[in-house]
Amino acid sequence: MTRHKVIIDTDPGLGEPGSDIDDGLAIALALRDPELEVLGLTIVNGNVTLETGVNVARNLVDRLGVPDLPVVAGADTPLIRDMASVRALFDAVPGHEAGRAVERLRGPSTHGHAADWMIEQVERFPGEITILAIGPMTNLALAMQRSPSFARNVREFVLMAGSATTYAQNVTVVGDFNAYVDPEGLDAVLRSGGRIRMVGLDQTSKVMLTRADAKRMLASPDPFAQWVGECTNAWIDYLARAFPKRPEHADGCFLHDPLVIAAHLDERICDWDAAHVEVELVSDLARGLVVADRGLSLTVPAAPNATVATDTDVDAFRRLFFSRIELTSAPESGIEPPQQKE
Repeated sequence: MTRHKVIIDTDPGLGEPGSDIDDGLAIALALRDPELEVLGLTIVNGNVTLETGVNVARNLVDRLGVPDLPVVAGADTPLIRDMASVRALFDAVPGHEAGRAVERLRGPSTHGHAADWMIEQVERFPGEITILAIGPMTNLALAMQRSPSFARNVREFVLMAGSATTYAQNVTVVGDFNAYVDPEGLDAVLRSGGRIRMVGLDQTSKVMLTRADAKRMLASPDPFAQWVGECTNAWIDYLARAFPKRPEHADGCFLHDPLVIAAHLDERICDWDAAHVEVELVSDLARGLVVADRGLSLTVPAAPNATVATDTDVDAFRRLFFSRIELTSAPESGIEPPQQKE
């Protein structure tokens, strides 16, 4: 069986108290799938600081039994945005301790900067590597600045960003976290001419992990699944405190990034449509808004620059997700989660 080469560009927090778990679960889904050859993890500032993201990723690959997998540090700030307001948003919630694990960092990266490492990999395997980008797009933008051939050497960019069928309603009323943190980075990717597939929050907010799922994983014979069950309960506890007016968070959390991995593994999990995608860079009110024009507006549409997800088979996703995370079969969904995100 030919394994598909991927690089995962990410800002993981799984394992840190009060940190989002979906990046880490996406990494685990990829590493546990026999069809993927994960060449390495490139880390970007985002949900957590760069230092914490590197530390979390190294702990995660140890736990998953691949301690030699390259974990490569990248951008510690967005291209332009000041992260102080974003960090303040996280720190305002009691119990949120993301970004406080720097003291446990086990030495600097031995692979240079993530942007340079990605350039080296795609030059070594031109047209063979898919980059699964589930954090802000800063590392990708820097790679494009440093190498004019980078985008065309990548087989495909699969992005967790935006929303193709509605507003994202995430960190702002119209913006999702990855786009909001570094809209200039996302803009560089969208304008690169590379092959782009985008899975937005309108789809990722359809897939959830509940306390019932956590209980099931805690009873699993697989030690990793047991640990994921513990982390899931801790993350839902945090969300319930952080968003007391959001009833969906009393019992569940969204699996945004794992859907990106699953959609790459099996494109049939999502429905797709061609679109011209742009991100707002100027307006203070709408900065980070991603607009995916699928030719449905009254204006003359621009040429498509991406393929965007427009619907999701939730039960197919859950079967794939649990078969890898729990190394067994999965239950059907049985839930219709609201299409929102914290």
